[in-house]
Amino acid sequence: MGVPTNHTVSGDGLPEKTALGTRAEMIFRALLADTMKQSGKSRAQIADELTQILGGRIAKNVLDDCVRSRRRGRKVRFPAAWIPALCEVTGSDEPQRHLLSGRLRHLLVIGENVTDAARSLACAQEAVAQLTKQAKRHE
Repeated sequence: MGVPTNHTVSGDGLPEKTALGTRAEMIFRALLADTMKQSGKSRAQIADELTQILGGRIAKNVLDDCVRSRRRGRKVRFPAAWIPALCEVTGSDEPQRHLLSGRLRHLLVIGENVTDAARSLACAQEAVAQLTKQAKRHE
């Protein structure tokens, strides 16, 4: 069985639809694989930690099947209910962020910027308080 002839190619050269699934699925599989790799943990270790968090046995080969991008072998979708646990185990929020709508991603970035600004303000206020205290000692 070959690639369907009615597929289109996106601007980045990835097919919109292939025999392996949609472009979005391919991108998400690659993101999951990269997230696991960047964690510095083996897939077996990630599977063990997911098993502890989720309360059901997760085998390494299941993770392999979820991120498989080649035609050969079994390919399954990564369960959405596992994504928070995967993010906890790998220390990366990227899979969760990827699934957010553009509007929610924008709101998240705004919230992160506000939090960063509040921390910077708190640091600046602390610095001013310290300088004021030192100045009063030297009067």
